Amino acid sequence: MAERPVLVTGAAGRLGHAVVRLADRATPVIGLAGPRADAAVRSLDVADAEAVMAAVGQIRPRAIIHLAAMVGGACSADPDRASAVNVQGTANVAAAARAHGVERMVFLSTAAVYGDQRRRPVAEHDPVNPVGSYATTKLDAEGVLAESGVPADALRVFNIYGPGMRDSLVNRLLSGGVDEVALNGLDGFVRDYIHVDDVARAVLRSAGATEPAFRVLNIGSGIARSNRELLATLPADRLAPVSIGPEVDSYSCADITRARHELGWSAVEPWPPAGFSPEQ
Repeated sequence: MAERPVLVTGAAGRLGHAVVRLADRATPVIGLAGPRADAAVRSLDVADAEAVMAAVGQIRPRAIIHLAAMVGGACSADPDRASAVNVQGTANVAAAARAHGVERMVFLSTAAVYGDQRRRPVAEHDPVNPVGSYATTKLDAEGVLAESGVPADALRVFNIYGPGMRDSLVNRLLSGGVDEVALNGLDGFVRDYIHVDDVARAVLRSAGATEPAFRVLNIGSGIARSNRELLATLPADRLAPVSIGPEVDSYSCADITRARHELGWSAVEPWPPAGFSPEQ
């Protein structure tokens, strides 16, 4: 009997590309993307409950990796649509998974649910403090998934950089471009930067797990890097020009103890990265 496939929503996105690229060749992967998907992947609007149920019923996947979402400023610009996609869309996928015997779901959440005012690595049991529509909808979606009865991991991912991640501060600094990059001071703005391939490996490891319940896992490097450290460690010959603004108090770093112990995962991509071409 042929192995049941893994279904990836949001497969046309930047992380989706990495997940599909790194998937085990022995495991069939079927990518679904938004209603404006190109011919490389099948089109699906996760906010359309009937369409989701039909697609999952036709594909009958073993696992669903749910990456489809509205992100960033788009959520603030259209909060109703953000809720429809990020929250109701997750509910639709979970309902279809339950109806069609899907063994596991992996949901891409965000470190933004924690806020950014702690001065230490944050663990999954720490209180949450989402700010803005994107973080709020992701946390609400976690709640939907936790109550769905589908075995699932919600991966709270920290700051992704690497090929395709054009909005990452690391990518912008290493773009080799002439456009100035504005920094929020040097020491107060601290982030945990994680390579897109490391995130994709965590996603795929999660999809193959057998944990029977819902759990939350931080996915980051576990290393806090200030803007000063970025400038000191990234290749000087690739750095874009920078302007340094006033200091801010904004700290976000992952405690990855649970992911290391329960998922058998940790970041392996080397730091510092060599750089990225302008098109990335």
